[in-house]
Amino acid sequence: MIVTGLAFGLIAGRHHLQAGRLALLAGLLAGNQYAAGALNDAVDADLDAASGRGKPIERGVISRRAVTLLALAAGAGSLLCGALLGPVTFALAAAGLGCAFAYDLWLKGSAASVAPFALALPLIPLFGYGAAGRFPAVLWWAWPIGALAAVAIHLADALPDVESDRAAGVNGLAPRLGVRRAVALCAAGYSLAVALALASGLRAAAGDRDRLIVAAG
Repeated sequence: MIVTGLAFGLIAGRHHLQAGRLALLAGLLAGNQYAAGALNDAVDADLDAASGRGKPIERGVISRRAVTLLALAAGAGSLLCGALLGPVTFALAAAGLGCAFAYDLWLKGSAASVAPFALALPLIPLFGYGAAGRFPAVLWWAWPIGALAAVAIHLADALPDVESDRAAGVNGLAPRLGVRRAVALCAAGYSLAVALALASGLRAAAGDRDRLIVAAG
């Protein structure tokens, strides 16, 4: 997420790179990602201990309360970086953080477990362009492409834990679907995302060609 978001920031601001804004973008992305992961570990501490995953809370390296406070602090830092980049980027940062916390706290064990990913993943290119202070129309393609890719990524990530999640009572989308249907939906999501990405690239290329023809005429 961090590398991808920064890549979009570099592309968006390639003609007028501003190191300060890129640093704020990195802080936004890192804070958002750390907050999501840390809160997830705090919420899942008992499940991780029962599964013997050997995570820091289980080993006694850090307390659940400390991890929760670190997650909240990272989230606040992410929002601060977004606010310094402008009101639109702040709103995007708040939306991304809200999706992450909603998943960790409420939606992970529901049929809607994929929804936060489908909403949040398309925000990544917007973060990058927000750091450059512009939002070209082609970014609208990020929503269907990102949402489909998010569904596929979420299911692929959940597939190895389908049985253990079922045993623990964590009935997200993948455990509800079962391995076979989850694999099929994952493949369909990836395929449609790639097809839309190709279509958007061809459409953008055609638009550039038309502009060149008009300019030459």
